[in-house]
Amino acid sequence: MKKSNLLNFISRYHLAGATTSVKWEAADENVACTFITDDQNVVGTITTKMDLGNTELGVFATPQLVKMLTAVGDDIDVKVHDVSQKSVSLGISDGDVNMTFMLADLSVIRQVPKIKQLPAFNVAINITNDFISKFVKAKNALPESENFGIQCKADEVNFIMNYSSINNNRIKFNVDAVDMSDMDIVCFSSTLFKEILMANKDMKSGKFEVSSQGLAKVTFEGDDYKSEYFLVQLQAV
Repeated sequence: MKKSNLLNFISRYHLAGATTSVKWEAADENVACTFITDDQNVVGTITTKMDLGNTELGVFATPQLVKMLTAVGDDIDVKVHDVSQKSVSLGISDGDVNMTFMLADLSVIRQVPKIKQLPAFNVAINITNDFISKFVKAKNALPESENFGIQCKADEVNFIMNYSSINNNRIKFNVDAVDMSDMDIVCFSSTLFKEILMANKDMKSGKFEVSSQGLAKVTFEGDDYKSEYFLVQLQAV
């Protein structure tokens, strides 16, 4: 296994530290992870091609696992160690360095709420490399910004970094929509959305959909993975 493949899988839910404790579900040469960020603003599911057998793994300290992986090379062997039919640790080796990462009991992993019914979406855009570049540059230019707003009006979709109802520093750019209807400004976490884009920048296709009811859906497909995220609305000042 390539260490980079494992780290890419982790990065899609870890989101630079936003999610720490998760359950991995391994089956049929795939590994899936349904997660909720620690601030509960994003719920998502990541599925990737990776053979860890058929088991469930409790990863309580994702940041510790990421740090430990810096000790091994890119070609690694990963084995799941079981005791009484429960996965208790990951053994990772590059041939020279061997390490053991202890797994957690699944009872200590936060349960992820299920979204029972999706609202109708008012706007849909395709996520392209150009869009990712524009959004990341806008966020980096206003690193203190906590939100971005989406405005749909008169056949135009505007992204507003650091939106507020009062005068403030902000950056606005427009994008082409696949489908849209007029919608009042809805805001989401700019920090988390940036990390979602960065973690999936190797995607083959991506889509961003927003509902006026305060929910956004982000989906990506890559050569060997699928990602799905739901962002909840933030209230702007």
